[in-house]
Amino acid sequence: MDSAGHPLGLPFHGGFNAPRPQLVDADGDGDLDLFLQEVTGSVTLFERDGERDDLPRFVPRSSKYGGIDVGEWYRFADVDSDGDLDLLAEQPFSYIKYYRNDGGRGAQRFVLAADTLRDVDGTPISSDRQNIPQLGDLDCNGRADLLIGRLDGTVARYEAANADPHDAPAFRLVAGEFEGIRIIGQQAGPVLPIGPSMHGANTMALADHDGDRDLDLLWGDFFEPGLLLIPNTGTCRSPNFRNPPVQFPVGSPLLTSGYNAPTFGDLSGDGRADLVVGVLGGAYNPLRTSAENLYYLARGESAAWEVRSRRLLPVLDIGSESLPALADLDGDGDLDLLLANKLDPADLQTSLVYRLENVGAAKRPAFRMRVPLDLGRRFHAAPGFGDLDGDGRLDALVGQWGPRLAWYRGIPEGFVAVDTALVTISRGSNTVPTLGDLDGDADLDLIVGESSGWLNHYRNDGDARTPRFVLVSDEFEKIKIGRRSAPALADLDRDGDLDLLVGSESEGLALFRNNGSPSMARFVRDSTFQVEAPILAAPSAGDLDGDGDVDLVVGGAGGGAVYLESLSP
Repeated sequence: MDSAGHPLGLPFHGGFNAPRPQLVDADGDGDLDLFLQEVTGSVTLFERDGERDDLPRFVPRSSKYGGIDVGEWYRFADVDSDGDLDLLAEQPFSYIKYYRNDGGRGAQRFVLAADTLRDVDGTPISSDRQNIPQLGDLDCNGRADLLIGRLDGTVARYEAANADPHDAPAFRLVAGEFEGIRIIGQQAGPVLPIGPSMHGANTMALADHDGDRDLDLLWGDFFEPGLLLIPNTGTCRSPNFRNPPVQFPVGSPLLTSGYNAPTFGDLSGDGRADLVVGVLGGAYNPLRTSAENLYYLARGESAAWEVRSRRLLPVLDIGSESLPALADLDGDGDLDLLLANKLDPADLQTSLVYRLENVGAAKRPAFRMRVPLDLGRRFHAAPGFGDLDGDGRLDALVGQWGPRLAWYRGIPEGFVAVDTALVTISRGSNTVPTLGDLDGDADLDLIVGESSGWLNHYRNDGDARTPRFVLVSDEFEKIKIGRRSAPALADLDRDGDLDLLVGSESEGLALFRNNGSPSMARFVRDSTFQVEAPILAAPSAGDLDGDGDVDLVVGGAGGGAVYLESLSP
């Protein structure tokens, strides 16, 4: 739950940094479901499930819808005009592949009909992979129009023509610079020192937002903090987009960090189109919107647009590149959750370590957001906990963007700095610590992950009251699974010695079982250990539900956390 005690419906979904939304009735039940792409290759389906707290409620149904690799973008649309939704997606690099829906409404079955969409002359149609195309019937002639934004700020318009023998429609180029549209330069917001001819990655939506029975064009751009409306002042059969762009909603525009991805649909059930905007993050510091980046706007009684939520999906999200730790900070017998970010969206000069107190019980955890821990100011804090001085309280060992690790002693009031450079690794940065007794001498040794992916092993040659860490190896047991190593020590197989989990930037999680003993560790990779993990996976381990085995909480690029419960007997 959040700091006010309001429950989060989807707490452990991992967070979002650049959500690309589309509203579609995926199951044919008459309401709109939410598709969302956060990472390359996968689009997630959230099914509409009523309302909660006066907001549409969605529940996750598939983390990779249809098992389809969508590349950098996706777009559901009726490409072949048969009454159901087909799928367009990126074919690496910068081409368009077409999945025909052979299942029908509410029972989609997507079949790859063309790995490269082509024009009537057989030439492949390209779309820069940063730009998300849009489809709609602009002139009400029953044929789909394909709009592709270019990096020079123009829009190319194609119209579906004939179909090839495999039912993949060919498209005819109608205009290379559709309606003279050229988006150059920002409409408002902080002045950027880039010059007057700014244009970049873009995304579009076609929607009848004003109910006049023709489609208007909405444009999000890397160099535009708002969402631009290019109104259609013509008719359905004779559209006219030769109008200056204006920020939307008109008079009270939505302004974010830029590169806004819109999708329209009636979520409130009032017969009018509502608006969902994913903030992909453009030229206006995406870290500002790394936690609040999925906007829901609807119209009130006065017909004016209102922001109903900045977090349409109620997930735990503190920014980006989260690093978790599990520790019983308050000594009440259950594990609390600590979660650190790269830089805090509300204070871009420092990372914060958030404390989520376990207000449940040892067997029924329930976390409530509390104020962040006072552990100094640094970029990319990485907390680890253990009793370093033998006083019975947990101390904090905190990594950071640079090569140092800081020691903060636990006291009744919180934490106090003892040594802000207790350890400085021999090379690299992005230090991530984990503590554990690897040699059976009753004090805590140290493993440190870092940017290159190697692990650093420090033996504690002090004692249980006075730590003294001595470097044993900066390439510990030659373990390296990928960049940005994030280790966690825990007895996962309950055999009395510590095993080693290692997260990485893009290679997921790896488990190294300790085939040695409590006094002489020997780690061997377990090739059978396979779990779905986020980008920049950072594990923490502990028995959250009191069933005697070790569960995992994994941070990642999205700024939230994923909870993996152990199912071992």
